[in-house]
Amino acid sequence: MFPDKAKMVRNANALLLVLAVAPVAYLVVAAPLTFGKGGLARDPSIIPVLFYGFVVVSLVNIGTMVFFQTSKSIMSERGRYDPVGRTYLVMSTGAVLSEAHAIYGLVLTLLSGSIFYTIGFSLVAWACLWWVRDRFKINLGKLPNA
Repeated sequence: MFPDKAKMVRNANALLLVLAVAPVAYLVVAAPLTFGKGGLARDPSIIPVLFYGFVVVSLVNIGTMVFFQTSKSIMSERGRYDPVGRTYLVMSTGAVLSEAHAIYGLVLTLLSGSIFYTIGFSLVAWACLWWVRDRFKINLGKLPNA
């Protein structure tokens, strides 16, 4: 997949940057749509149900992300012939799972009219991305120098 480690690191940093900036874009989009106006939900009583549902799904995402980042058995066969590609795929999977939190917050914000959902879920997304980045650095240090 990647001919050298340096190219993989550049691609990984670019991906992490894009996924870290995306929640800011969500905030910029949601802010003018929500301040002073109600949300798009016809029945506001659905918002707490959606919130708790998204919290549960977020916890499952975090568990899946932790499993992918820490498991040695994930793509172990690929790690034998392409350890650089495996490291990138593990990192990118965790990063994409992290980004989902911000999208959940955006959906709740647009439906409820409260920007606090986007802010809260974006903080979770950034914390997860930071952790994925740290795990990526650890996994990068384990790669053979080539």
